[in-house]
Amino acid sequence: MKPDGRNILLIEDSDEHAELTQFYISEHRPEINVIRVTDGGRAMTYLDSVRNRQQPIPWLCLLDLQLPKYDGHEILATIKSDSLLRIVPVVVFTTSAAPKDIRRAFDNHANSVITKPMGADRYEHAIESILSYWELNQHHLAM
Repeated sequence: MKPDGRNILLIEDSDEHAELTQFYISEHRPEINVIRVTDGGRAMTYLDSVRNRQQPIPWLCLLDLQLPKYDGHEILATIKSDSLLRIVPVVVFTTSAAPKDIRRAFDNHANSVITKPMGADRYEHAIESILSYWELNQHHLAM
């Protein structure tokens, strides 16, 4: 873990998308630690370890919707219904632009929903925009 405690929980089953995200952050934001889980079952296990104080509360969660075992909507509902975890900002970062998925994410209290862009440059710009926004937000003071 990095000393300043800015940990991003990346819940992403696509190795390609995870590698793009992790590479960008390691190159441009080395002070941020990325904790990746690859499916909904592992995400639920990790969230349990946060609840049990075995892992730190993430500074930010990047959540894909299309996941094996538990989908992103189920994980989002779990996070936002838990008294300890609900303070964690959850950015749904997904390939889905389906209105029903977007609506359901906001109904489950996603902090934002961003459709993953095509192309490495646009993808990196999206990651930078997400990080910049949440660095300006003062949610970490409530954690």
